[in-house]
Amino acid sequence: MTIVKKMNRMKWNSSLLFVFVAQLITLELKGSTHKIPFRYVQSFIVLELKLENILPVKMIFDTGAEHNLFFNRKYTDIIQDSYLREVKILGSDLTQEIPALLTSSLSVHFGENKTWNMQFLVLMEPNNSLNEIIGEQIDGILSAAVFSNYIFEIDYKHRQIMLYDKLPSSKKLTHYQICDLLIYKNKPFVKTELMVNSNSNINPLTLLLDTGAGLTLLIYKSAQSTLDIPSTLVPGKLGTGIGGLLNGYIAKSEKLIFCNTDFLNLMTNYLEIHTDYALKESQYKQGLVGNQILDKYSIIFDYNQSKLYWKKLKRDVEFNYDRSGISLIAGGENLNKFVVAYLIPGSTAEVAGLKTGDQILKINGIPASWLSLNSIQRKLSQKGHKKISLKLKRANEKLKIEFNLKDIL
Repeated sequence: MTIVKKMNRMKWNSSLLFVFVAQLITLELKGSTHKIPFRYVQSFIVLELKLENILPVKMIFDTGAEHNLFFNRKYTDIIQDSYLREVKILGSDLTQEIPALLTSSLSVHFGENKTWNMQFLVLMEPNNSLNEIIGEQIDGILSAAVFSNYIFEIDYKHRQIMLYDKLPSSKKLTHYQICDLLIYKNKPFVKTELMVNSNSNINPLTLLLDTGAGLTLLIYKSAQSTLDIPSTLVPGKLGTGIGGLLNGYIAKSEKLIFCNTDFLNLMTNYLEIHTDYALKESQYKQGLVGNQILDKYSIIFDYNQSKLYWKKLKRDVEFNYDRSGISLIAGGENLNKFVVAYLIPGSTAEVAGLKTGDQILKINGIPASWLSLNSIQRKLSQKGHKKISLKLKRANEKLKIEFNLKDIL
């Protein structure tokens, strides 16, 4: 989700750059179908690849990214003549400009017979914010646009991406629904309708289908917006991106409708936007649909025909949300030290006395160092009023705090 900006000492256009990148991409496949396995961590799709067939890297697969990106120069610095020029990119909040380098064409390998040649943007200063919220080392973002000349399927159930030279057979597509895509800057969008509550109007919105977002639904909020806004908004941290934590609000929406599907009682994130660029972008998109909705389906993208095919994986679609009000980040050499980064005001954890900066030592008697950030978040998202007992370290003091999980909204 980065946008290349012009610099005074060079003249180049980001859209032309992408055309150039697309022309450089080559794909070597045996047969008409290929499977690329992935891991699903903290509602993110993680691909494990090799750069130049030597360097192992972990990348987030992101339909919402216009460009491929490395968060650190440690890999590209050791590749001879890897950089072409300096550029600037915008952070996820669409406000902060961040210096980066554009690489020459580099090869990326997904095993013995799967090779892509592509360019990357590389942050000049390391950014570890995604590592902190996922709880493991992540090296960058791989734009789904590298597959734009193919029909590709994201199969969340079997944790694999399928590449097709042509549309799968009608037999396979029997249980799939079909709807139109809008392709803008090589990213997929859908027309949706959002109803905030039973008394509100139906708001038509164009939303990005974003596999790089580990949430359900995010809506842009600006002074110019005519969108109905819920009366109850809870301040919160919506996630992280290049540039740090995103500030916004959390609310419940009664219904989201797209692709002939109704999604009810969705936890909805509202991100305030103010810059001229952000307001201009909001003319084309008013928010995004994240993995916590998309992972309930098997989804086939056909960028060339602007079509989306999608099949529900389960009869009943249920959403699990954090019920503690705690936002944790992972730190330490092995990312196994868990610290409270933010607390939702009025949440049960905040009322019980938890504070920002507290380190979790034990959760329900289990040492936190034995757990992953993903497993801790699952414990904090259990249904019902489950009791949570935390042993904490605050400065040089050790404390014990107990509370019951409860819906935030």
